[in-house]
Amino acid sequence: MDGPGEHLDQSISEVDRLRKNLKRSTSKQVKSREEKNISKSTALAWFNGHLNHIRRVVGDEDCQSINWYYHELLSYADKDTTRLKYDSCLKELRKCLSSLRKTVVDAGIPSLNPSSSDTPPEFSTLIGDVKMQGILSERWKECVICIDGGAYLSATVMMGGLLETMLLARFNQEPNKERVFSSSQAPIDKKTGKAMPLNSWTLKNYLNVAHELKWISRSTKDVGEVLRDYRNYVHPYKQASHGVRLDNNDARIFWELTKEIASQLL
Repeated sequence: MDGPGEHLDQSISEVDRLRKNLKRSTSKQVKSREEKNISKSTALAWFNGHLNHIRRVVGDEDCQSINWYYHELLSYADKDTTRLKYDSCLKELRKCLSSLRKTVVDAGIPSLNPSSSDTPPEFSTLIGDVKMQGILSERWKECVICIDGGAYLSATVMMGGLLETMLLARFNQEPNKERVFSSSQAPIDKKTGKAMPLNSWTLKNYLNVAHELKWISRSTKDVGEVLRDYRNYVHPYKQASHGVRLDNNDARIFWELTKEIASQLL
């Protein structure tokens, strides 16, 4: 994706896909974690991916109504909202996206900022170990290979590993470790009553503490949580019991968001 039109096309596609997924069930309310995660990832793909490419060329004012509907989706996913509410919100959101896309096309607005690159970033700003820098660069490239090759779950698992390593590196860089281990979100060892060592933390712990320390935004933490949940489907029985299957759209949403998180940390 290069210009605002392409990002709007992708956003419309994501909204259509979410509507289709939510119509598969006949239950009155959306209660399943998987459906809520898809809703969250759709909204966060807008805020952490598409929005930056669009508002730089059309301005914030044209995006206000669209932002409002995406915020509604995030709030819906925090509770057991009715499918009727979801569908009504998504229909209005699609109208707004389509209207803005028409404005962009009619005006012939070009792209001012290209989509984020799949080229590995410079990890040296976060990690001093040259060997580890090389490993992360290779993992980054493998994520792209997996997505292009249709190995979407494998790509998602590797994204989670990348984020864990970058977050751990950021914690290791912190000169005042006391504020890390005294965080209310730090995992506690039940035997000692003290915070567990960093290498025993999970991705959830890293995300929660990083957010509390204001290293990452709330939306970034939410993205990480969605990615974390999907990464856990590496276990075949869990994937089978939940009936989840990742596709190209899922993987590409996660990849754009992973790159955004990496950008914040680096």
